[in-house]
Amino acid sequence: MKSTLFIFFALILSGCNSGNHKVTYPFRAGELRVSGDVSVLYDINEEGRTRNIRVINAEPKNYFEKSIKQDISKWQFATNNPRKDVRLDVSYRLD
Repeated sequence: MKSTLFIFFALILSGCNSGNHKVTYPFRAGELRVSGDVSVLYDINEEGRTRNIRVINAEPKNYFEKSIKQDISKWQFATNNPRKDVRLDVSYRLD
């Protein structure tokens, strides 16, 4: 696919290791030219790893949920700063 894919998202979180928090556009959604929005909650443990990732809203359904959960599960944050219910809103848009 030659079109440029843009993902706009806001992550307001202090104490994070910047630069490694990437969100990828799901292949299926890109092929079908689907845009959408997802809201996620997750926890950060003492080791700085994400846990308990839950999608609280996704429109349209069944396009972005798996991808965002996989992406967030790879993120690393500062240690010794656990948090509960960190919210992330992602807007997936095609150019």
